[in-house]
Amino acid sequence: MDDLELLLQGWVDSGLLPGAALRIVRDRRIWYACDVGTTSIAKDKSVTPNTMFDLASLTKVTATLPAILLLVQEGVVALDDQIGQFFPDCPADKKRITIEQLLVHTSGMPADLAERRRDSEIHLPELLYAQQLLHEPGTQVVYSDLGMIWLGLVIEQVTRERLDQFVTRRIFTPLGMTHTVFCPNEQIYRNIASTEYCSLTNAYITGEVHDEKAFAMGGVAGHAGLFSTADDLCRYAMSWLYQEPRILASEWYELAIRNHTEQAGGSRGYGWEINQASTTLSCGSGFHRRSFGHTGFTGTSMWIEPEQQFAVIFLTNAVHLGRNHQLRQLRPILHDAVTAQLLQT
Repeated sequence: MDDLELLLQGWVDSGLLPGAALRIVRDRRIWYACDVGTTSIAKDKSVTPNTMFDLASLTKVTATLPAILLLVQEGVVALDDQIGQFFPDCPADKKRITIEQLLVHTSGMPADLAERRRDSEIHLPELLYAQQLLHEPGTQVVYSDLGMIWLGLVIEQVTRERLDQFVTRRIFTPLGMTHTVFCPNEQIYRNIASTEYCSLTNAYITGEVHDEKAFAMGGVAGHAGLFSTADDLCRYAMSWLYQEPRILASEWYELAIRNHTEQAGGSRGYGWEINQASTTLSCGSGFHRRSFGHTGFTGTSMWIEPEQQFAVIFLTNAVHLGRNHQLRQLRPILHDAVTAQLLQT
């Protein structure tokens, strides 16, 4: 497995990444671990097992997805419940959007806001009400941050808890994910990878969420805001791969990783992206078509392979180098290198 470390170290030495954490879950344990590089271009802190990364959109599948499925399992909400049941004053065109459509990105909501600024004011749910639907709910896949923000609001509405409090109590604590939090306290968590340079503060963002919408919402949102370590995400991946420890009944794990959007021209499970697209995804070419995963804008990814029983967690802060980075090209190369190594063992 030295080849994997050499590959990652080479990318760091070439200036393609500041640093990275790679984990392979296999045989019900962390089977391989590698940490390279530093948490920022200042090079004052090395990436270690305790380094926390801004997970960006991995928040969708690590916090919002299991929270919704838990509430469905307990009968608090149903997949066919409509938004109008929770937000009676929402516009008529959005009342019929269902929980399931939000989960599989067929709600018709736009992907994002037309303008995103860290110093903007966001008023919810009015901001969501004001968005014009791109298509009739249930007919097309459009990956949407806004849909996941709405799911976060539903969770808070029915639990009467903030999203971060609910997921910590019901998901992260039971799974032993002690380094997975929204709004990390830098006095407690002292090794946090920096993300992008912020012109508002003339400094690199460290310990605050990179996503502009999540920042304007106070750092807690259904689409972004979560920070975690590679080891903690291994615990989460194992809960999906082996259902140990189990936070959901088997039926909900199995339902979530089916492709629910073939008729809508996509390959989406509940939250997860399913490896059934016509193009090669970030997991490369060696993962089975039943594998599922997700990526995050800052440089994070998690891919789970149920057929061959392994998972790959890859965390980096590529956006620290600016948005014109090469991570989209690097991710498939890394995952192909992982699967090649696994075939040899």
